[in-house]
Amino acid sequence: MKIDPLIKQLATEKLLKTTIRAPSQLNLPPNSLRFALEHMSRVLPQHKQTHIRSLTISGLKVEEIKAQDEATQLILYLHGGAFFVGSLNTHRAYLTQVAARSQMQILHVQYPLAPEYQFPDAIEALLRVYKDLLAQGIQAKDIILAGDCSGANLALALALRIRDENLPQVSGLILNSPFLDLTLTSESIRYNAKLDALLSPKALDTGIEYYVPRGYERGDAKISPLFAKLDDLPPLFIQVGSKALLLDDAKRLHQRAEAAGVKSQLKIYTGMWHNFQLFGWFNEAKQALADLSEFAHAVDVD
Repeated sequence: MKIDPLIKQLATEKLLKTTIRAPSQLNLPPNSLRFALEHMSRVLPQHKQTHIRSLTISGLKVEEIKAQDEATQLILYLHGGAFFVGSLNTHRAYLTQVAARSQMQILHVQYPLAPEYQFPDAIEALLRVYKDLLAQGIQAKDIILAGDCSGANLALALALRIRDENLPQVSGLILNSPFLDLTLTSESIRYNAKLDALLSPKALDTGIEYYVPRGYERGDAKISPLFAKLDDLPPLFIQVGSKALLLDDAKRLHQRAEAAGVKSQLKIYTGMWHNFQLFGWFNEAKQALADLSEFAHAVDVD
């Protein structure tokens, strides 16, 4: 029996609001929210024609996900979760779909989470991972940096550190529902506050409180990379849903990147919420996956 797409969407939104969004608005300890999110992630289907291998790179847990043995182009992926939730488990199913659709190798990194680790611990750890990959002989032109939510923040911040340290730069950046302005001045945080099925303003507030140490300004460009100088970055591909709390973070990044002379593509998916890409049974999620793969192959240079 084929289910009407609108009914499927409304049912999914209601489920997410009940199981994830509502608990995130309570003063629950991080481990409780992490457990709930990981439990919910078990229902997401993994692509069967992929292989997953556990690795350790520069002291961090990493999963290598491949659909073919000879994949050369590498997507270095940083999961989201407002800096304090999310894991290899929560994004594994989605990334098997990315690997199968793109036919590229995925390295999914478990970076240090707040509040146990605060800025700049995660970005410093990820910079070590990147340098380690280069030391292993992987060429920067064969690496695409990608992430969602806080992972997109860290991916952009890492690309900026790579630029500032004059290291070989990655070939592209893929940012899904990026969380880039920790001062929370994006208008969509207000007008999409009740529309986003997955993410709540309270969850953002909690993540910021956990991630940003005392003595740091939330608008510091190293913490909120939306405010950084964006010149000399590789091409950007930004995806976001029209109902997403962070819609305007994505829009503003696209505008600032183009103003800085950086090639940037922004795709807005009508009716979709934060990180809708993880729920692959929607046509919009399938289209987002196809769009991501098209961009990844476009920046794959010899």
